[in-house]
Amino acid sequence: MSLGRRGVGWAGLVLLALALSAGCAGLNPAPPRALAPGDWLAPPDPRPLSPAELQQRLSRARVVLVGERHDHPGHHAIQLQVLKALAAQGPLVLGVEWLEQEAQPACDALSAGKISLEEFRAQVQWDKKWGYPWKMAAPIFAEVRAKGLTLVALNAPQSVVRQVAAKGLKSLTPEQRAEIAPALNLDDPIYREKVARQFAFHGVKDPQAQEDFFAAQVVRDETMAHNLALRLYPWPDGGKRGLVLAGAGHLAGDLGLPPRIARRLPGAKPLIILPVSPKGAQAMLEATHLPAELLAVSTPAPPPPPRLGLLLRVKNGGLVVERLIPDSPAQKAGVLPGDLLLAVDGKPLTSPKGIHDAIKAAPFAPHAYLLERDGRRITIKITLSQPVPTARPK
Repeated sequence: MSLGRRGVGWAGLVLLALALSAGCAGLNPAPPRALAPGDWLAPPDPRPLSPAELQQRLSRARVVLVGERHDHPGHHAIQLQVLKALAAQGPLVLGVEWLEQEAQPACDALSAGKISLEEFRAQVQWDKKWGYPWKMAAPIFAEVRAKGLTLVALNAPQSVVRQVAAKGLKSLTPEQRAEIAPALNLDDPIYREKVARQFAFHGVKDPQAQEDFFAAQVVRDETMAHNLALRLYPWPDGGKRGLVLAGAGHLAGDLGLPPRIARRLPGAKPLIILPVSPKGAQAMLEATHLPAELLAVSTPAPPPPPRLGLLLRVKNGGLVVERLIPDSPAQKAGVLPGDLLLAVDGKPLTSPKGIHDAIKAAPFAPHAYLLERDGRRITIKITLSQPVPTARPK
């Protein structure tokens, strides 16, 4: 009998030890592995999603928005991954910020397989109008052509957007007004506050100039939402799904594009995806207000491109300096608002891209900029600062 009791006692001790060890393990869990490119997160959960979980979340969405930094190859790779996943599920409408709506005939021709990628690149004037490396977007357009996906050029004409930024909505002619969304919601205080953070960077100080700057941003967002909705009608009975690829500033925090799309497509709850670095993902997981439903951990960002710090408009056989970014190389060199930029190193300028073409062989060397100011021609030398290399862990 005593042996039996001792046997029970030992069993109890073993169970107690197991319970205590389990409790200790619960109190001191193994630290989660570091986030890495290829991980997907659904904030605030820090646990990476499995491929099946990611696919399930994508399959439930009727409209998906994927942000980007325009010059980041890793962000475009994530967009291609989402595009392929959605295209496998049925009819898909792909809208891109990168193209102005006048490029729509070329988009239709590419979708129908009637033109090659290089013909498409030439017809939409990619290098002149968008200017970011073609090789980053080419795989996305190749997928459109191969699968026959509907491609939509979302953006408003930049000439109209620039005029709104410079002179306001009231300056538009009836023909120009017809080129942008018919409904513009400027009563958006939260988005206005977000856009206002860019005022100092762009040197926008005057209250009316700030109002016009905000109106230009709304024109972009409303027109992109309008052009997407037109291709998804009849909604929701058409059975189509939408994917938008645009700068992260147009969609982060459920501001900008998402509410304007939802207003036009009743019942649509756009799924917002932001590509982020591992460090950025960790910061967003800890944020009070979540910027997106899904975070895609990307490869490291390329170094930021060198910038003069000029906001330019084509006029009078050159480029008029509309604004200067404070403390930029151009401002420090003595460039002033209203200057007419005519040439760089003797090469005449007909577009902002001409500056890039003139200095790209040696971007950080001094270059001579020919300006016209008050009827006089002057030459100013500007040297761009080289980015400080980021230390790599050994």
